[in-house]
Amino acid sequence: MTDIIVEIKKFISECWTSIFTNVCDAVVYIDHCAIECLHWYTAGEGYLALKNAGAVAVYEFGMYHFQYVQVKGTKKAVVISTSGNPAFYQRTIKMILAKNVFESCIVYCGAPCCTTNHLGTFGGIKEKLNYNKLKSDIKAWMTSENLSQEPTVNIIYMPIFLALLNKGLFVTPPFGDLMPPLDANISNDTSTKLNLLAYSFITSIDHRNHLSETSEIGVSLILIDRTLDLCTPTSNNTESFLTKILRTFSRLSHHDNDIAIDMSPVFGPITEVLQACEIPGCLASIETAMMDLFISQKEKKLLSVANQFLNDIPLTKDSPKLRTPTRISGHSLEIVLNKMITTDSIDFTMIHKGKLECILAIIEASTSQKVGQLELLTSLEKLVLQNLSVSRESSSILIQLSNIIRTRIHKGLDIENLLALLTHVYALAGTQIRFSTQQEHQLEESIADAIFEDFQILKRNPLTSTKSAYQRTLLLLGVNDVAVARETSYRIASRVIDTLRLVAEQRSILQDYKYCMLKPSSQDPIRCIGILEQITKDICCAGEARELRDLHKKSSSLISAGFNLILRGKTKRYPHDNPYILIYIVGGITAEEAKVVQEVVSVHNSEKTCIMLAGSRLLNPLDIVDKIFFC
Repeated sequence: MTDIIVEIKKFISECWTSIFTNVCDAVVYIDHCAIECLHWYTAGEGYLALKNAGAVAVYEFGMYHFQYVQVKGTKKAVVISTSGNPAFYQRTIKMILAKNVFESCIVYCGAPCCTTNHLGTFGGIKEKLNYNKLKSDIKAWMTSENLSQEPTVNIIYMPIFLALLNKGLFVTPPFGDLMPPLDANISNDTSTKLNLLAYSFITSIDHRNHLSETSEIGVSLILIDRTLDLCTPTSNNTESFLTKILRTFSRLSHHDNDIAIDMSPVFGPITEVLQACEIPGCLASIETAMMDLFISQKEKKLLSVANQFLNDIPLTKDSPKLRTPTRISGHSLEIVLNKMITTDSIDFTMIHKGKLECILAIIEASTSQKVGQLELLTSLEKLVLQNLSVSRESSSILIQLSNIIRTRIHKGLDIENLLALLTHVYALAGTQIRFSTQQEHQLEESIADAIFEDFQILKRNPLTSTKSAYQRTLLLLGVNDVAVARETSYRIASRVIDTLRLVAEQRSILQDYKYCMLKPSSQDPIRCIGILEQITKDICCAGEARELRDLHKKSSSLISAGFNLILRGKTKRYPHDNPYILIYIVGGITAEEAKVVQEVVSVHNSEKTCIMLAGSRLLNPLDIVDKIFFC
């Protein structure tokens, strides 16, 4: 049986190898999503990969990034874009060509040409990417520069949309901003992206089947709407250490799925001319086995691994083995690391760079100032679950949370994390538990007061660093009148409460997966069980006669909110009729979900079916807050 993981890797490799063969002696313009896909494919060395393939220069571009300079020493341009927006290609490429004189231009498009769209997945979309028109326009822009010869233009469909994080887990950076709406109103932009996502999956499978001499691969693709379960991505559960890492570190610039690890503790301060070349460490560059540990293990295990790494990389051959401390902690590892780094040898650091990145990530995630806040939020989550399970309709949890919001500054909590907690509460309660109007009114007043206070603080102390979506929202208010600011705060708070009520209604349409607050048996305590865990168990354990009622088979040309099942290959009506099942969450996945799927499959699944997990992006609780409240 063909291993679909191997086939996916081959497909990704073929895409980039094809591009690498055409970048020699060219200037490369590449968008952020393509950079992120290349980043994971090259283990964090995307720029070097393009330069080693012969690129003269590499420039990144985005929708609002037009600072292109004139490039000397080449007459060839290669543009790599994952966008499906025709206007983006027109505007961006025209501006690039206005500043340069090229004789040859190759454009790799992440969206197919509308004239060759044999699957018909873009039916009903008003704006389509016409390769013939774009090619004609590019030639006209190039000819306007008085070229001595006829320019050559080639436009190639290249579905660059996959980034493998480890075996059986991947994300799709070009669709990283996808989040299904809480209501039934799917925007044209969202519909377009969903259809492009489906087209990319299908053409990728077809491409591999056509090229391979093996038999057709049977794949069941299950699409899950993220909004059906918002209690899981808003949880601060750190059973998976990767969750703690994602909550601690800032993301790499323009990346949704990788983090920036400060390497200065081992490299030392970088000054003068080298400062511009300072590159942070990242997850993409670590070994797959280490990523597996980050996903599947808790902090205690990772601390032990980091300690072993420190023993494996002594400064010199004659250095004694480090003594394992009685209790390994982030601080004890930090002390040992500081003792080791007593040389300015860059060679030593580069030889052990992979292990040092892991060690620094583990130390920072274990010792960060955010640890205390995360522990408090985790304890509040446990309080919520206990309160809701015992008190049910008479729960006073909203009153308790209202008081916490009012005293948040003294507790070291910010309103964004508390909004994530509130989302967790409403998603967990669902339609099982109804909160009283009086409690919700009190909560609304507390939120309004907190927003007004944050606005006043931000007005007095404007931030110079990167701002969150919430802070940008406050700054956009632009009001100087106190009364107007307070009124606006109340309007935002009212919208927050309305959104939370929508969150609670999301699973009302389901039959088998209405509840995420379940009691597995009479001996077990009640716990939060996400929809992904429930459906994975049902898929693994379901007999052939059992129908998963909330799965609805859809044609490849339509994706709507809820559960959907696209079946490829020899299939009937059940996901496990195919040897491979890909579960893709539209809106993103969490590290905890990756861990749960691995555990469920290892315990319940037979060797007949392989279950893979994918999603728009890796999520932490604040990503959900940004998407549902401030986008």
